Amino acid sequence: MAYEGVKKYCHSTYDWGIAENNPSIMYVEMGDETESEYKVMFRSYTGTFVYFYVDKSSGVTRMVECVPALGIKSDAGTINIFDFLENRQPN
Repeated sequence: MAYEGVKKYCHSTYDWGIAENNPSIMYVEMGDETESEYKVMFRSYTGTFVYFYVDKSSGVTRMVECVPALGIKSDAGTINIFDFLENRQPN
């Protein structure tokens, strides 16, 4: 559920046209899971990574943007992942 919500968010927010001929330059990947959250990662064609920390109970998702080549890591805001899932509500 976290992966699908992040994938929908990324497809609605970022231009995927550049990845049509080379899909490996942009992707969404499931990461680690803790007792309270899921971690999902988006890689942009620019080499930037956005990590999504999805709270399991509320759906509130904290985003952290990382640019490894420049050593930059910054807060990128929050969303509610349930806004990107059809007919899904928290348990």
